[in-house]
Amino acid sequence: MSTPTLTIVTPCLDAAATIGQTLASVAPQLREGDEHLVVDGGSTDGTLDLLREAGVRFVSEPDRGLSDAMNKGIRLAEGDVVGWLNADDVLLPGALDAVRTAFRDRPGAEWAAGVCTIIDGDGAEIRTGVTRYKRALLRRYSLASLLVQNFVMAPATYVRRDAYRAVGGFDERFKYSMDYDVWLQLARRGDPVVVDRPLASFRMAGESLSMTGFERQFEEHLTNAREHGEGHRVAVAANAVVSRMIVVIYRALGRLRRRRAHL
Repeated sequence: MSTPTLTIVTPCLDAAATIGQTLASVAPQLREGDEHLVVDGGSTDGTLDLLREAGVRFVSEPDRGLSDAMNKGIRLAEGDVVGWLNADDVLLPGALDAVRTAFRDRPGAEWAAGVCTIIDGDGAEIRTGVTRYKRALLRRYSLASLLVQNFVMAPATYVRRDAYRAVGGFDERFKYSMDYDVWLQLARRGDPVVVDRPLASFRMAGESLSMTGFERQFEEHLTNAREHGEGHRVAVAANAVVSRMIVVIYRALGRLRRRRAHL
């Protein structure tokens, strides 16, 4: 059984404040044949200087957004397996060894999904309950359960380059749920290898997409489920209910934070 080579794709734009940590988390874990590829959208804040200093492979030119940047990275990737790590997220120690083992032991698998913790702007872990919840769902993975809710975490998910290309990459129609759209397409082709350990940390701070567009995100999730949920009507219907519930909870939490801010 051969061990696959890995390409970590990092899309970024004006990420000088955080990308140094991202680069430092990846570099020690790369092995011969691996690469860290940064797809920059035309940064002007010093990001490119950091990339040059780090010696990573990168391209810098305007793009049409996150999906376009990731698709570009997939086209340029030289590794057998592609991982997606944003410029404010970090790999956890031992992550890439765990990914190599997963694909080596399951050579027929097209994708692998692990656990991703959530950190704040200072790097402290937050929302541990959300992480435990998603990890529990991942341990009991099925296509039907994935159609109900997206519990596959992008910074901890790795896909064979050829599988990404087979499903057409990321759909630019979606601003928030392009990952869920791809996971469902891959799920229709076969189950992932479940890597039951934390592989990365996702930074939830500032104006990240997940913080500012949650209502649109869950509207897109329902579209994804409807488009890829043939034969699973109950699961798709449950997606609509769960999505509404989550939006209601997010709204309530937002109102609570605003009230506390004015006290």
